[in-house]
Order: sequence, then C-alpha cells, then structure tokens
Amino acid sequence: MLDHLDQAFRRLIILSIAEDLLMLYHPTELVKSQDVIVRVGSINGTARPVITQSGATFTVSGAPTLYTLQAATTASVAFNDGNQEFYLLGGGGFADSVIVTSQATASITSYFQKDVDGTTFLPDSFDEAFQVISASRYDKNHEVYVEVNKQLGASGNTYYYDRVAYVACVMNYNESYPADNLVECTFDLISRGRIGIHQNAEETGSIIPTAPN
Repeated sequence: MLDHLDQAFRRLIILSIAEDLLMLYHPTELVKSQDVIVRVGSINGTARPVITQSGATFTVSGAPTLYTLQAATTASVAFNDGNQEFYLLGGGGFADSVIVTSQATASITSYFQKDVDGTTFLPDSFDEAFQVISASRYDKNHEVYVEVNKQLGASGNTYYYDRVAYVACVMNYNESYPADNLVECTFDLISRGRIGIHQNAEETGSIIPTAPN
C-alpha cells in the first residue's frame, strides 16, 4: 500500500515539474508597453497613401512626414471584422460565415501638448504630432496616416517592429480638465481603407524619440 502511495506521489511530482517547465519563459520574450510608439502624419489633399499587403508584410507609398505622439499615456488597437452569417440548403441547418469587412480603431489618451523646437518653447503653436490630431476639431474632412509600432528588439543597428498602419479619421475627441492634474485628451483613430500589418518591420536605429518633434 505504501509503495503504491509512494509511486502516486512521485507521479504527481513529475507532472508538477512538467507543468512548470511548460510555463517557463524568459522576460525578454515579453513586449513592454513603454516600447510602443504611435506616429501620425497629416494627409494633404485627396491622395491617400497606398498600402500594399503581402503576407505578413506591407509596403506604403505616399506616406506623409510622421511625428511621434510623445505625450500619449495609453493606447489600444481593436480590429473589428464584419461577419456575415449564411445558411445553405442541405447544410444541416448549421450556420456558416464569411468576413466581409474589416476596420481598425486605435483609442488613445494623451496630454494636451504645446510646442518645443529644440530647447525653444513656442507659446503660439502645438507639438507637431498633436497638431495633426487637433486639426480634426475644425476640419471634419481631415485625415491622418497612423502607425502603431511595438519594438521587438535589435540586431546591431537594425531594429525590428510589429507595425499596424492605416489612413484614419479622428473621432470622439474629448478633453478633460482635472483640477489636480494635466489637461488630458482622448480620441479614436478609425481606419479608412486598407489596414497594413507588418510583423517584422526593419528600421535603421530606434524610432523611440530622444528629442521633441
């Protein structure tokens, strides 16, 4: 009886060790939110950048100058697919479906940001990235090109990013004025047209900013 209990106990220990081994990971495998960079640029006129998707990569032509949202505090990206259900005769009454539309929404919280060029404060203008967003308050046809980048790592001077990019309209812009805090803004960047996904975009040098726009 004791032998059987001893064998059962050993099996439990082995299973526990095996489960622990399956859950082991290295901290460098995890992407930190501090390594997420949101960049935006104004689209002038009616010519949108052209995004061409190929597998897990994309190219873009006609992209505007991009500025980093350096005062952003939180961001999230949601991919919203339109799913059309249908039923077929002879299909046993079971539903099937096909995705017919796709849209991305980046929801961002940022501080209201004034402009600094180098070390010079400019009291009559906004930070370049924030100006791209704030223009939507008076121009309802205003469109922006947005990139959300997650820095994955580097090899020498080559940095790798998981990148989501698309043309967007700025919607649901809100400001809050807490007496004990800074002026905060929240807004949604809702995609128009194709969404580009690049799982391993390369850049020479890090795009994490080290100076004002």
